[in-house]
Amino acid sequence: MRNILILISFISATAFGQIKNGVKDQLLLELTPVSKKFLNLNYRSQIDQAGLYFIDHKQNHSSVKPLMRFTKDHNNGMFLKLRKKTDNLKVNRTRLYPLSDLTGGVQLSNSSNAVLNAGLGVGFDHSSTKFLFTAKFLPYYAQGGALADSSRTLHNQDFGSSRSMTNNMFYRAEVVAAYQANKFFTFSGGYGKNWFGEGYRSLLLSDNAAAHPFAKIETSFAGIKYVNLYNAWKDNANNPYDRSQDINKFSSIHYLSWNITRELNLSIFETVVWQGKDTLTNRGFDVNYLNPIVFYRPVEYGLGSSDNVLLGANLSYKFDIKHNVYAQFVLDEFLLSELQAKSKWWANKYGYQLGYKTANLLVDNLYFQIEFNGVRPFTYSHKSSQHAYGHLNSSVTHPVGANFYELLNVVSYKKDKHRFTNKMNFISYGVDSSATTSVGQDIFKSYTLRDGNYDHLIMQGQRLQVFNESFVYEYALWPEIEMYLLAKYDWRAVNTSQGLNHFHTFSVGIKSRIWNSYNDF
Repeated sequence: MRNILILISFISATAFGQIKNGVKDQLLLELTPVSKKFLNLNYRSQIDQAGLYFIDHKQNHSSVKPLMRFTKDHNNGMFLKLRKKTDNLKVNRTRLYPLSDLTGGVQLSNSSNAVLNAGLGVGFDHSSTKFLFTAKFLPYYAQGGALADSSRTLHNQDFGSSRSMTNNMFYRAEVVAAYQANKFFTFSGGYGKNWFGEGYRSLLLSDNAAAHPFAKIETSFAGIKYVNLYNAWKDNANNPYDRSQDINKFSSIHYLSWNITRELNLSIFETVVWQGKDTLTNRGFDVNYLNPIVFYRPVEYGLGSSDNVLLGANLSYKFDIKHNVYAQFVLDEFLLSELQAKSKWWANKYGYQLGYKTANLLVDNLYFQIEFNGVRPFTYSHKSSQHAYGHLNSSVTHPVGANFYELLNVVSYKKDKHRFTNKMNFISYGVDSSATTSVGQDIFKSYTLRDGNYDHLIMQGQRLQVFNESFVYEYALWPEIEMYLLAKYDWRAVNTSQGLNHFHTFSVGIKSRIWNSYNDF
């Protein structure tokens, strides 16, 4: 199999002009000492690469993801290294490799249901001194389990994936290019996801929603990384099954990460979301929000618009290279006088996160993480779904949306090619009892549907209490391309006013560990 892929990679390298006429380059199939790559957002993949995230260095901004790093590839056999005999530094690397999602099992509740994911895809990477390109496409068939969007209401979308292409066919994909102009500026863009934060969850920007077009500029100097991120999203709240009714929406984000010391990081976040078209004008991507340093709120006022602006902050402290205490805060709207009055005013909209993680708890390779999240009702929502902080009916932060408390824990241990991971979380949130009112959990429902202006509390509405336990065993079949043999057990207990329901899911298979798929809520 590998020999076939090496041959395919050679053909790809030739097509990209790596072998030039008149240049006597030497083709070397050998251990590649270093390779420039994006690190995957999958949380177990991040645990495997924990050393890169825990580095207490003033140039390490681990809250900006995906990280782009020079990493070792151990006995890969997939890279084609092309170089001149006299030049050991300027090399180009290209690889073509398979992707897999072949898992099957059974879900037990009141009845037994088969659970199946069946998909094969392809990945392509090319890197040089200043340029990096990656493309991945994995179509798959999904049956059973939970197929729904972030609000668990629209069943034509898989978690964090795409809408159904036809029947139960979905796909995961990313196409990203990056150019490192110099040590100060890196430009990237394409079709994919981004992340800000140190936690298992992010209340600022996560990979919960489907991939989408984006452009990003990263400016780095003197312990500071400043990120400009522009996203193209879609609103499909009117009719999610009809793509012709999708409405374009956009967001622009500023994120300033400052390593005050080697251990202490403070990051400031702001974003604005606006609809591409309204009843009067076709705004498209508003160039007023392209300014890389302006504050969005004054621009919004100057435009006379009702765009959705959010602010936030991230704080982390790393010590002994293997410990990280972190916090996050997001602010949608607030009125200081109402906060001081403790009136529980509806528009005091904010969320917070506290957490701790370590790569070596008591013994080497024992990863431990504990995290608490809380978000008040109506946070991230707006007058219309076109201004909500979400994409394709999924939140771009926490999968629940708002109006919840959550406590979670991750423990993972690696021994040679074996990894054992146990993840559990308890989450309590309130949901709507009527389509004509909103208790603030569904961020795509207008906040004008609220019941009054005061006495709004977290978990208001019909209470759901959910406990998720997930145990995953992985054996590294081909770790260089993140392909693992997987055995998994999921236990989901849901307590509602109608009673307590249990769901037990057992599954095994071979899977590429690249993306996250959140069903733990």
